Amino acid sequence: MVIRKMTLEDIEAVYELSTACFSEPWSLESIKKELENTVASYFVAEKEHQIVGYIGLWHVMDEGEVINIAVSHTVRRQGIGEALLKQLLETAKEKVLEVIHLEVRQSNEAALKLYEKHGFKAIATRKGYYHKPLEDAVIMECRP
Repeated sequence: MVIRKMTLEDIEAVYELSTACFSEPWSLESIKKELENTVASYFVAEKEHQIVGYIGLWHVMDEGEVINIAVSHTVRRQGIGEALLKQLLETAKEKVLEVIHLEVRQSNEAALKLYEKHGFKAIATRKGYYHKPLEDAVIMECRP
């Protein structure tokens, strides 16, 4: 497996992965625009020449926000999400970010455990944040 910066050539595969993983995925055009966003860093996980995961980070001043993280259902529990998160945390250190925030579905126990393992702490709940199905978000932060 290789973790690398996302390129324009990856956007269709990322879009397909996004639609498979999220009930409300971003459009193809939104993903393309994100690659042009000067305050964003996106990475993909590639395995056997296929995009199997991706992660995004917005960085403004000394703060970061995990935008999306997705791993193909076919390769979950193989360390891909963890490798992507480690790349994001390394990028945060390079950009000298003081804090990183994220939201995660309250029911997503695997993601909650992964984030906690890497220093994220729950700091609040955002009621009704997610739709399809309606669910609260746990807001987490990490100081890398």
